[in-house]
Amino acid sequence: QPPTTCTAACRQKMSQEPVVIVQDIRNVVPQKKRARIEEEKKDAPNTLRPESSKLLDDMLYPMTTEHFLKNHFRKDAVCINRKHNKQAGNEELVSYIRETFLFGLDVKEIFAETSSENVFLWLRPPPSKSDSKAALNSVEISDPDSAFALHRSGSHPAYCRAPPALEQLLVSSLLRSTGLGGGHYHPPHADVVTIGGGTTLGRGEVELFISTSSSSSKCKDNGSVKKSHLTGWHTDFQENFTVQLSGVKKWTLRRGRVRHPLRGTTPHYAREGSVIENQLKVARLSCMSGTSSTSDTRSSTYGFEYGENNAYGPEMTITLHPGDCFYFPSGMWHKVETVEPGISLNVSLMGTTYAKLMSEALQHLLVGNDEGWREIITSRPGEQEDVTNRLNSLMSSLPEIIKDFVNKGGAQNILPPALQYPPIGNDEDDESGAEGSKASEEDSVNNMASHGSDEESNEPIDDKEEGQSDGERSEDDDSPTSGIIIPMDHFVGPPGWSCRQPPNTKLARNPLASMIDMQDIARHLDASATTKPSTSSPSTKKYILNVNFAGNDMYESYIRVILETEKYGPVMDRYLAFEAQGRVLVGDEMSNELCLRDPPPCLFYYGYLSWVPI
Repeated sequence: QPPTTCTAACRQKMSQEPVVIVQDIRNVVPQKKRARIEEEKKDAPNTLRPESSKLLDDMLYPMTTEHFLKNHFRKDAVCINRKHNKQAGNEELVSYIRETFLFGLDVKEIFAETSSENVFLWLRPPPSKSDSKAALNSVEISDPDSAFALHRSGSHPAYCRAPPALEQLLVSSLLRSTGLGGGHYHPPHADVVTIGGGTTLGRGEVELFISTSSSSSKCKDNGSVKKSHLTGWHTDFQENFTVQLSGVKKWTLRRGRVRHPLRGTTPHYAREGSVIENQLKVARLSCMSGTSSTSDTRSSTYGFEYGENNAYGPEMTITLHPGDCFYFPSGMWHKVETVEPGISLNVSLMGTTYAKLMSEALQHLLVGNDEGWREIITSRPGEQEDVTNRLNSLMSSLPEIIKDFVNKGGAQNILPPALQYPPIGNDEDDESGAEGSKASEEDSVNNMASHGSDEESNEPIDDKEEGQSDGERSEDDDSPTSGIIIPMDHFVGPPGWSCRQPPNTKLARNPLASMIDMQDIARHLDASATTKPSTSSPSTKKYILNVNFAGNDMYESYIRVILETEKYGPVMDRYLAFEAQGRVLVGDEMSNELCLRDPPPCLFYYGYLSWVPI
């Protein structure tokens, strides 16, 4: 049973050993002593349910999620060992996933329903090569039936992603629980709307690794045992959660020298020179920038192959049986051996780095601050104009631009509350990671094009089409005005959040935010786009809010929502006027205009307004 807190000796030991092993006390306590832990057994999971908001709790039991996140997440590997015995493991714990989402582990069905475009089959290295030096090759098969035939007849281990339904549930739940990417996730195969569209801070995928029966079968000619499938030493850049569904695997791990890696290192795969170059230059950038996890000067000569210049501390081996759960952080060296054939599931979580988010926000700030930053680089050697002089001139203004941005909101402009909190919704039911009311807005544009006024009405606001559920896009989702609808008049933020004004602050508008009145779009649509009847009240006004969108080539926003109101129309129009005038600090106007003294809470939550120090 793990300690509730780590002692100094425990932390010192874990600083070297890469894996913390935890045993499920239900399986190791002698029968005569089990009466003592009956109370604790009440909280023990019977089966892992991907749709549960307590999925991570159940995966880590008996370690608490709080303890894991505080002491081990992104630091140590953690193995939750639940095996009853070496033969059976604890298959009941994974039976729900196996039967409900993975067709009873029917490999042919898994290949047919995978999220991957192709199924990958590993090719065994030639017998003349030693296991330590042989690189894996793989082939991609687009036809699932062909992939299954080769997998079964040729004894080729396989890799593919899980079916979309399982992938969405697992990735969304674990992003929320760990806080990676603020818990935000846009499922790549789902027809849903999220606050950033395809631009979200969190990402992930679920991989299935399927070994074959002949990997460890006996040779009929001489009775010898063939060596099992071995995936050689490598590192990943994702945060990984593995669940052993069937079979047995042996993992060997060692700490890596690159912390928060931008890419993995894959010497175990046959690869081209360009792949080695990319992985090596990025790894050495991380080591040589002073962020290495060790002061050893050898880290500055990080090599592509596994060795002392790439890893440190002792190697450690663990064995996973059915029902065992395992977390290992990015950058940790590991190799995996199939002991008994079966299927393992791995959830790989990724997210946006501070560097990427900041650089995109800075680009947005620059192109909106000075027309010179929008100028295309033009160089004609020999002419008087020197591009380096031009760039130096622009760069000389950078410190003042950044200082002014920091004084007017800075970090909270880049990371508004909506990106810090998981999507608003029911954790148990919301598998998409979306929030608010999601519907096409073409009907609202139609309404404004036909009415064009703010006539008062007491009719309820309801833009959903009949039969359309939250998180779904309607048929006309290609309209530029589709998205998540936020009812401003009745907005309630998540528990613990407040937009109350702190002492010695004033109101500021986010320079990375842009508001558009829906009528400005409606009046420019042609007649064919405004023929659909609307169910919106004539007095309802709608505004499109975009935050941090000019830092990428597609101008995709980190936040994009449609604000809907019958109450705040005059306030919103005043903010639009301020924006047109380029005014950021709007606190002085609050004391002069009654309509500005009570700013809509949702404008703080979604990043249009913030309180900045006076």
